[in-house]
Amino acid sequence: MMKKATLIIAVVLMTASMSMAQWVNQGAWPPNSPQPKGQNHATAVDPEGKVWVGWWGPKAKFGVAPGDTLKKNVYLIYVFKPDGTQASFSPIWRLDGPGFTDTLLTTNRGFRTNVDGNILMVTGSSPTPNYMYMIDYKTGKALKRVQLKWTPAAPAVAKDSKVIFIAPVVGSPTNPIEMYDQNFTLLGNALNGTTSFSRSFEVSADGNTIYWAGYTLGKVMVYNRADEFSSFALKDSIMQGAAAESFTWHPVNKNQLWISGGSNNDKPKPPYTMGTWYAYDVVQKKVVDSLKWKYADATKPDERPRALAFSPDGKIAYIGSFGTANSDLLQKVVFGGSAVEKLDEIPTGYDLSQNYPNPFNPTTNIKFSIPKEGFVTLKVFNTLGQEVASLVNDFKSAGSYQVDFDAKNLSSGVYVYTLFVGNYKISKKMMLMK
Repeated sequence: MMKKATLIIAVVLMTASMSMAQWVNQGAWPPNSPQPKGQNHATAVDPEGKVWVGWWGPKAKFGVAPGDTLKKNVYLIYVFKPDGTQASFSPIWRLDGPGFTDTLLTTNRGFRTNVDGNILMVTGSSPTPNYMYMIDYKTGKALKRVQLKWTPAAPAVAKDSKVIFIAPVVGSPTNPIEMYDQNFTLLGNALNGTTSFSRSFEVSADGNTIYWAGYTLGKVMVYNRADEFSSFALKDSIMQGAAAESFTWHPVNKNQLWISGGSNNDKPKPPYTMGTWYAYDVVQKKVVDSLKWKYADATKPDERPRALAFSPDGKIAYIGSFGTANSDLLQKVVFGGSAVEKLDEIPTGYDLSQNYPNPFNPTTNIKFSIPKEGFVTLKVFNTLGQEVASLVNDFKSAGSYQVDFDAKNLSSGVYVYTLFVGNYKISKKMMLMK
């Protein structure tokens, strides 16, 4: 009875803390992706806010260059700008670097944004060796590579010491976690052996703490050392019941380590749930936030939470799943955002409707229409011209939409809401009466 009561209390406490979360999943992103569905195996965001996505499956008969007759099955890297359009060098099918030209003929095993903003990528074996690459985030060109001994999990980087940690997917007493410097020189082993399976893991900024997934173990193992000259030892385990597949640090709330809870393949135990990422505060030693994946079919929740990366300001989370052919490749989750709903109405032009109800307290609905695709911004301002809310800030296809505005934290008065789409700007007034 005592164990059952303790479990119930834990669930209630976590539910209470999760009610403070303000993340809104806006669904598949980008809306016009060249690969909208499939299995995501890697996601990272660079300093310019570009989103890097590694697709698990090979792209059959992809032309390797304009005019080429040779066709190969390659594992593409897509790079999307914040507005959802592709970077000029996307998709990447080949990595050109100093002394090598590697066509991507094997699987992408993970990304991580390096301390200088460049992208670290690791690949699987067969037909090419396991490699770690450093990719210039501005050009898509490879800067260096190093061959690895085994199929790797997504790498981890100590932000302050700049040491790169590489670990195997399949743990064993003889498969270590290795450390490399920024020149890809092997520094030695952090751990001489590993256990369980890991698709991702993380390290602290100083490089003295390792958070190891071992998702079949149902917990996150914490290894620590006193300093760079000391040895790592198992000190703790956290998130008991979670089956973690993806990890990343929040770029602004630097004590928050975001960890996925589990999947239908590796079911978590309460209080953790499938398809959910949790923010674990390593100082407070508790979960303080969460966000969720939207399943393609809620009756068959087969997607596994494989990838998570934040925009540089930490207000947008890009999440990816390893799932079926019907799974979204990527979903966009916005902090403090509003859920935008597309309506079954055909737009005849650019339009911004009067909010309803008006006056209102504290919520109201706003509808808008765009006759062709474009980057849409819908913002609310006070009478001094100061922005008080951003309701939409995303690339949208042609159509009619609606969004709710919650003004519970604002004072009574007149507010102006403005729709920006390309060269079009439409504004209307609304009255908040409390």
